[in-house]
Amino acid sequence: MAKNIRDKILTILIILSIIPIVGSIYYCLRTSKLNDIDQINKSFEYTKGIVVKKTVYKGRFIDVRYIVNGKSYVESDGMNEKVDINEGDSVMVKYSTEKPELMITQFNDQF
Repeated sequence: MAKNIRDKILTILIILSIIPIVGSIYYCLRTSKLNDIDQINKSFEYTKGIVVKKTVYKGRFIDVRYIVNGKSYVESDGMNEKVDINEGDSVMVKYSTEKPELMITQFNDQF
């Protein structure tokens, strides 16, 4: 009986120690994305891109190929709304002129 209670307490302590770790990871990822958007908004231009891949499993993402100064980039962006878009479709891309690999598409709320 005492072992059963000890096991339950240990399980609760493990779960309670995992929660801050997961929260910290989420915070770091979210902060990184917001910093990227700030970088884009400091100095940006628009171009057209082509959807090369669409993922709707466990999230909604598109991979977009676009060209800046003769160099081709393929980057990913989330979609915050249900959009009828397929591979091969054109999308507007807003990219950082300082770091062209940073971009968001027209389907991002921050566009």
